[in-house]
Amino acid sequence: MKFYRAAIIVSILFTGLASASELSNITGGGPATERRAVLEVLETYLTVTDNKYREAIQKSFHPKAYLMSVSRKGALRALTQDFWWERVSQIPADQKPRTSSVMIIDVSGHAAIARIDITNGGDGSVSTDYFNLLKVANEWKIINKTLSTPI
Repeated sequence: MKFYRAAIIVSILFTGLASASELSNITGGGPATERRAVLEVLETYLTVTDNKYREAIQKSFHPKAYLMSVSRKGALRALTQDFWWERVSQIPADQKPRTSSVMIIDVSGHAAIARIDITNGGDGSVSTDYFNLLKVANEWKIINKTLSTPI
């Protein structure tokens, strides 16, 4: 558990992610306690890529969640969590860290949306990920991620 907490702290430091105490800097609405809980899930999600922490997929994504994108030819792609992990695990270790900024967290009842803007440390390219989350069995889980760039 200590490693996991350290990974979150390192991720926050290296990605520029807003901490739960900076929730007021993130656009959106809903109860502050629920918005903080969603932010914690998003912080966990970011450790998957930033620290190659595969277990964060299970902690942040519902098992039935898909990652949606379009192909370079414009076709819809539904990516499994295993497929996504294979892509993430192949990112070179010496690549400069990316920066991630949570821009929106909006909560209504048991549903939430979020937006994270990402700047690639390697080439400076910018992309946006959109998330749908549901509170399932009293835990917030990502049920869908939509990528803004083709895969």
